[in-house]
Parts: sequence; structure tokens; C-alpha cells
Amino acid sequence: LCSVLVCSLSAAAAGTDDPGLQRLQDFLTGVTTMRADFRQRVVDSREQVVEDSAGRLLMQRPGRFRWDYQQPYARVIVADGKKLWLYEADLEQVIIRQLEEGIGDTPAALLTGKQNVLERFDVSRSWQADGLQWVALAPKAADADFAAVRLGFAGLKLVHLQLDDRLGQQTLLEFSHVEINPQLDGNSFRFDIPPGADVIDDSTL
Repeated sequence: LCSVLVCSLSAAAAGTDDPGLQRLQDFLTGVTTMRADFRQRVVDSREQVVEDSAGRLLMQRPGRFRWDYQQPYARVIVADGKKLWLYEADLEQVIIRQLEEGIGDTPAALLTGKQNVLERFDVSRSWQADGLQWVALAPKAADADFAAVRLGFAGLKLVHLQLDDRLGQQTLLEFSHVEINPQLDGNSFRFDIPPGADVIDDSTL
């Protein structure tokens, strides 16, 4: 999706002349909470849709989020600032991890991290299309699980997030009914393990 890069700028040193980087910085500093519906599609290297899901997102910076997947099956990803819970309802399985290990240099860190998270990425490109301001980033870490991420903003509202992994697969997220800085209940970021669920706790490793 990205064209040949004209230049590659360090996100930490590019300053504010880049409109895409400026919009991302405004998002990181101006958005402390967010509520939205989302649709997530995963497209393979042959451009075939291999997953199409939808649900609800809650986010509170720093380090708290909740993804409730409602279609086609129930799945929950919750972070309370310290730990991360991944619950697959059909498998009746919960995986617990330390938050930093669970999100690392990922787009989740961009959504919920502090502004210094930009130090982990390089800005590849910035452009405008369809009334949105876009910015493309690449992780600095050579062993990151993904190769590139693109974010599309309407003002402070993040409405698109596109992720390329290193196997040629894309994850496309569309956000709708976006609310910026709503009052959120802190209990939303608690996860109570369902009775009978198998628990794999990697948070103490």
C-alpha cells in the first residue's frame, strides 16, 4: 500500500513540520480516553479476507484498554496498566502476560502508550487522502512482529489503522462512533476469569 519512500525520518527527531507526525503527536498528548466500535479484517498475501470481526474498544492512557470482539465469536483482550488478559470464549482459555511483554513495539503501544513510544518507530511517509491525515511508521526493532503500520486521522479521531506483518498479511481496522476523552469506569479494565476457564499465566515468568 505504501509507495516508494522519499525519505525516512526518526520519529524522535523529525520535529513538527511533518503533518502526519504532528497529528499522531496530538493524538498521543490530547487523547487520554477513547471509546469506539471497530471492524477488523485480516487479508492474506493473496488479498483474500481470512478474518472479519467486529466489536467495541475502550482505551485509557497509559496502558489500559479493552477490546471486546462480539462477531463472529466472543473474544476479549484487557489490559489494566500492568497485566494483559487474552480470553478466547470458544476455547474457554485465558492467557495472562505482563503488559510490556504483551504489546512491546506494537500498534497497541501507539494507542495506549506515552508520547515517548514514538522513540520506537521511524516515520516512513505522511499524506492526505479521502479527507484524512495519514502517517506511516516502521518499527526500529529488527525483530518486531510487523513491518509497517499506517494510521488515518480525522482531527484527533483515529479512524483507520493498517498493519503489515512480516509474512505478507495485513490487518485492517476501521473505527466508528469514535468518542474522544469520555469518562470511563476504571472497572472496565478489570478482567474476571470465567469459571471453568483454563488459565495460562505467563505473567510471572
